[in-house]
Amino acid sequence: MSSEPTRRDRAAARNAARSLDQTQRAIVSALVGIVFGTFSAVLAAYLAIRGDQDLPPFSVTGLWIMTGVMGLATAAAILLINRRRPYSPWVLLGLLPMAISAPWILR
Repeated sequence: MSSEPTRRDRAAARNAARSLDQTQRAIVSALVGIVFGTFSAVLAAYLAIRGDQDLPPFSVTGLWIMTGVMGLATAAAILLINRRRPYSPWVLLGLLPMAISAPWILR
């Protein structure tokens, strides 16, 4: 008996490594999406609900734009983690909190 791994052993090791890599990317993507996506959504909600009462109009507009920038950066980071191009149309999902809060901000 030789101590060299067989082809089947090498294939099993490759599949296990690939599965671990996919799992790690999924977990990190979820963490990035939850942490930074929540930041963007909560900022947009705050600006829509209380922004005009607590802040001057130019600050509300500036923070609203930052909501969109943060959402775009979050979507691009998730795409990069999953080895996709950051200039994919999927990155536009990052503008969702900004788009949803727009009617309240731009009145």
